[in-house]
Amino acid sequence: KKNLNLLKAFNGTAYFKSDDLEIKFGEINLDQNTFITTAKDNVKILDLKKNILIESNLIIFEKKKGVLRSSVLSKLKDEMNNKISSENFNFNLNDGILKLQNVKLEDFNDNFFEIDAAYLNTETNELVGKDISINLNNKSFNEDNEPRLKGKSISYANGLTEITKGVFTTCKKRDKCPPWQLSAEKIQHDSRKKTISYKNAILRVYDLPVMYFPKFFHPDPTVKRQSGFLIPELSSSNNLGNYLSVPYFKVISENKDLTFTPRFYDKEKI
Repeated sequence: KKNLNLLKAFNGTAYFKSDDLEIKFGEINLDQNTFITTAKDNVKILDLKKNILIESNLIIFEKKKGVLRSSVLSKLKDEMNNKISSENFNFNLNDGILKLQNVKLEDFNDNFFEIDAAYLNTETNELVGKDISINLNNKSFNEDNEPRLKGKSISYANGLTEITKGVFTTCKKRDKCPPWQLSAEKIQHDSRKKTISYKNAILRVYDLPVMYFPKFFHPDPTVKRQSGFLIPELSSSNNLGNYLSVPYFKVISENKDLTFTPRFYDKEKI
């Protein structure tokens, strides 16, 4: 439509060379007055510069602002094979900032994140978000364990994840509170050192506070053998009554180790 400067096309591919974008579409509308492009139906956008693939049924490209956005469920995949789905996103091509809402993210280590709102810098891979839930990779656990983290906010940069007002447990998910959990003012996961550390941590057993640690750390779920505390266990016997075991595993050498397991009883026992 030359009089309106509008172009409509079907089942094709559009190339925006100056923006390093390739857009495959079922239907596309290009408004050359406003420089706004609307793509619909099985849309696939490849950011050739950042190697990011976006899939959706509706994406709007504002060329003047250098912004890609969508208000419907969309999926994104980066060159590190991180997979993101979001119900609403805004991607600024100029500064590489990706704004997301109701986010589900699966990283290349098979950790699964759910975040209410997040900002992702696609240039540096730094992430900031709020209301976070992480289901960690449980390859080192049996099927009865589901290691996970929850918190009020999250920040990620250079392999270091920091969560505020966090809670960690490996217990299987259930309707009631987990048998044990660690809550802390701050939780840090260092993927390089493969450790999870805590500041002002409280160990709770069936939601009752049992121990306080100003500082505390343990290996992350991917570690098969490293010194540190093992999973606490709540047990009972007719002779000894109820007790909590808090084992500590010490690696001495490649083929030697020891486990020290103190028990805390609910009655006056050693």
